[in-house]
Amino acid sequence: MPIGKRKNEVVAIEGLHGRQSNRVEPRGSTRRVPRWFVAAGLWLAAAAGLSGQEPRAVLTGTVVDAAGPVVAVDLTLVEGASVVARAASDGDGRFRLEAPAGSYTLRAERLGYAAVSRLVTLDAGGVLNLDVVLQPAAVLLEGVGVEAERSRERLRFEETAGASVREISAEELKLVPGIGEADPIRAIEVLPGVVSTSDFSSSFNVRGGSADQNLILLDGTPIFSPFHLGGFFSVFNADMVARAELAAGGFEAQYGGRVSSVLTVESDPGNGEFGVEGGVSLLATRVAVRGGVGERDVRWRISGRRSYFDQLLAPVAEFPYHLQDLQGVVEIGLSPRDRIRITGYTGDDVLDFSQLDDEDFPLRLDWNWGNDVAGIRWDRELSKGRLSARASTTRFSTGLSFPDFDDTEFRSEVTQDGFGANLDWRLVPVVEVGVGVEYNDFGYDNLASSGGTVFSQGLGTGRQLGAHAQTSWGRPGEWLVEAGARVDRWVPDPGEPVTEVSPRLAVKRFLGGSSRWAVNASVGRYTQFLHSLRDEELPLGLDIWVLAGERAPAVVSDQLQVGLEAFPTDEWTFSVEGYLREFDGVVTFNTSDDPNDDTDDILAGEGLSYGADLFVRRSGSPVSGWLALSFLKADRTFPDVFSGAVDRPEVTYAPIFDRRMDLDLVLQFPAPRGWQGGLRLNVGTGTPYTRPLASFAVYQPRFLKNGGRASWGGDADGGELDSYAVLLGDRNGARYPVYHRLDLSFRKDYEKSWGMITPHLDLLNVYNRRNVLFYFYEYDRTPAVRSGISMFPLLPTIGVEVRF
Repeated sequence: MPIGKRKNEVVAIEGLHGRQSNRVEPRGSTRRVPRWFVAAGLWLAAAAGLSGQEPRAVLTGTVVDAAGPVVAVDLTLVEGASVVARAASDGDGRFRLEAPAGSYTLRAERLGYAAVSRLVTLDAGGVLNLDVVLQPAAVLLEGVGVEAERSRERLRFEETAGASVREISAEELKLVPGIGEADPIRAIEVLPGVVSTSDFSSSFNVRGGSADQNLILLDGTPIFSPFHLGGFFSVFNADMVARAELAAGGFEAQYGGRVSSVLTVESDPGNGEFGVEGGVSLLATRVAVRGGVGERDVRWRISGRRSYFDQLLAPVAEFPYHLQDLQGVVEIGLSPRDRIRITGYTGDDVLDFSQLDDEDFPLRLDWNWGNDVAGIRWDRELSKGRLSARASTTRFSTGLSFPDFDDTEFRSEVTQDGFGANLDWRLVPVVEVGVGVEYNDFGYDNLASSGGTVFSQGLGTGRQLGAHAQTSWGRPGEWLVEAGARVDRWVPDPGEPVTEVSPRLAVKRFLGGSSRWAVNASVGRYTQFLHSLRDEELPLGLDIWVLAGERAPAVVSDQLQVGLEAFPTDEWTFSVEGYLREFDGVVTFNTSDDPNDDTDDILAGEGLSYGADLFVRRSGSPVSGWLALSFLKADRTFPDVFSGAVDRPEVTYAPIFDRRMDLDLVLQFPAPRGWQGGLRLNVGTGTPYTRPLASFAVYQPRFLKNGGRASWGGDADGGELDSYAVLLGDRNGARYPVYHRLDLSFRKDYEKSWGMITPHLDLLNVYNRRNVLFYFYEYDRTPAVRSGISMFPLLPTIGVEVRF
């Protein structure tokens, strides 16, 4: 849209534009089911029954020590010198191995424990339950740590039919180049299907979905807008993170509330031994303390962080901004089969210009925003399954005040309180069933007012009651089938209640008589009952959340994906996956709303995306990493209010996150003199923007003394032109130049008598590529001049970490 300057001067900024608008009508519970959705579901259901071969045998159990379950234990079934099956124990110590009937040796290995070997005999179609008890021992098991991580990925491949899941471990997080310190959310930008539109924001989009359509969980508790500094980096402290796991599509029926992806950030409570970790970076100073109570099987970790821009610059200038956060996790083993995990987070950003002198900063303001999160989860291992229950509360709020204008106020808040329970049960050797219920209470409160005038206001609540059921069936090494559904009852105030049914079906077919190659397909419906109104075309910004109801519709997305996934060797992983998504109920601001109607300030529309993701990964040493290549075509469709017609035609355009091709190469390698190196190369097509075509004078009518009317483009005395306008091209019809950037990181551990010290260096944009953020046109000059703002220049950052 045109950005006004002083008289007789015009500047246009490309990429920002006016919004189309019309009144939003509440949507009922009846929705059109696409024909391709029904056809795909029928085809997958038919394919699931094509195999008539005899099932193989199943070996399940739990790995425990004196304190309880042991995670990441490497378990193998060996026949002679050949490894027949391999798995790793999960977070609850459980494992599952599948093999043909016969006699084998079961081996269990983990660093810090004595290896265990047991002879087992498996019957065709049968299930053998076996618990493995480990004894601590100072035994060196070289490579077990790396193998366990590989086994987590392999285990997921062998036991999950439809979900597209990628994981980044804590060690990998620290070697992905970042801004001063490791950031879990910025790190997932390197995964397939994930798009970031700006260097200045860690907000991300997955497979054509909006940023608010990503469900972000901290130990199972939802967290809204988990960003500091308006989106510059995330609230997650890498010292607290065990792993980050992204499900880009095909996720199971237990996940509701978002339609695009599920990002799970898992906290690390430590091993129960006392220790301290800290770090100083360009962004902040942080410290984490861990410990435990061995006799009671209690492990805990707590971390605090604060930026120091305000303190560092105090001698030369006042910089009244700081962030601070506190995060903690406690895990309690009530018994070998009962565990409780408690998670908490609180953080604030404060930008306070209210204490500055009027001469230094004439517009004094106080702006703050932040999150508060708390959650508790109880897990109980049963003889043939697991029971879990959870409760949580989460809140995001922001407020802006002007001390010199007491009648001016801006605030926004969203809350969610909820609880739920899940039961997973193995009915027969090849059939598992999962059921669950949940209840969530939402609320939002938005206000923008000044001088007694309310410019924008939104206030409402919503109650969500959800239930899901899912069953999985498989012939080991041949077929996996997952079928499930969610039913959500949404009761908004204001607004009419709706009921949404979301069926999901996934099928995986293993190839070649082994568990190394497989084709998969899934189809599903996903629903969402809240929106963020933040303009994603701005590089930084805060989310303004609203609930579905009288003002906005619910989002319903029908999705299909098909793919090929393989583990050709123990070191290499390969996958390629194509997808199609439809979105009904996406929203944006209505910039031409009726000021006398409080319910038409949000515009509803539709979206479509399709594409393909390629992922190749190498694990192990000395060089590891992955290549992610994504193709995406996305669009959004809204009524075109600029037409002036009563029945407004629709306009379809590419959203800002429609990056057609995106390539990420990530490597972790040994550098000289004992340093560890990390590399990220990102190449992508330019993002779309609306290009200004020309400038023209605006002539406005003026009434004459004799009652006549004349058009005049100058000032009242017939002087210079008073205003200009800019003629825009098709909305987001042009693209910025190709984006590319090379980042490097280096770190080295120095062992000391008291602990460990690790200096690290990050180099962002090594060859100083000037990637375009915005273009500007100055039309008052002849010829018109185009200038612009670039993203990150060459940006070196250093930091140091200590552990003892």
